[in-house]
Amino acid sequence: MPVRETEAIILRTYPLSEADKIVSFFSRGGGRTRGVAHNARRSVKRFGASLERLSHVRVRYFEQESRELVRLESCELVQSFFELQSDYAAGVAFSYIAEVCELLLPEREVNDPFFRLVLLVMNEIGHGDIWRPLTYFDLWAVTLAGFLPPLDTCSRCQGSLDPGEAAWFRLESQGLQCKTCRSDGSWSLSGDSRSLAHGMMERSLAAIPDEGWGKSRAEDLRRLLEQQVEKHLERKLITRPLVEGL
Repeated sequence: MPVRETEAIILRTYPLSEADKIVSFFSRGGGRTRGVAHNARRSVKRFGASLERLSHVRVRYFEQESRELVRLESCELVQSFFELQSDYAAGVAFSYIAEVCELLLPEREVNDPFFRLVLLVMNEIGHGDIWRPLTYFDLWAVTLAGFLPPLDTCSRCQGSLDPGEAAWFRLESQGLQCKTCRSDGSWSLSGDSRSLAHGMMERSLAAIPDEGWGKSRAEDLRRLLEQQVEKHLERKLITRPLVEGL
């Protein structure tokens, strides 16, 4: 029975029995995994606060090829984000990140860049404003998943989209469209938001100034990216309306 010990982020827990919990976690060494934490509901001492949602932990678990669920042996808290989630906006943002990870990441597939992205964004949300890190998360989540549409080319005529000018998109389209090719009922994506996306692709989150950020900035870009996630998943995100309602 192979034993793994690795960093992980707790995504979700739910009851399995009167004493046990099922834990969904995203580990650095094993990808998104589900396991059983025996006696976690009955004994606080064994796992303590380490199973709180989006806790950064070091987990030790056993796995067998014939079993879908691994067995959690221990879970040591590295960093807790529990207190941050007492703020409603931060709590909604954290719930959104957890849901995207839970649904988007393939099971048992190692993805260290995505792991580092989640930790980076959670720490940045802890510093205050949520919109800059959430926009960065959406952009890089879609990029790392491999379905970011070209931002400078019309998906219909294949012509170049002029820098600084708006483009258009809708859920049914394969990417952005120019003014000539746009369909009725399309949403617009401003030239400023496209430029911002390019800047976020080229720089670290810390290098992106936090001045001037609010919900309205890059809202059109987040709509595009979140639609891409839902299109890929073929389902609506439960937390997306909560984020839009902030």
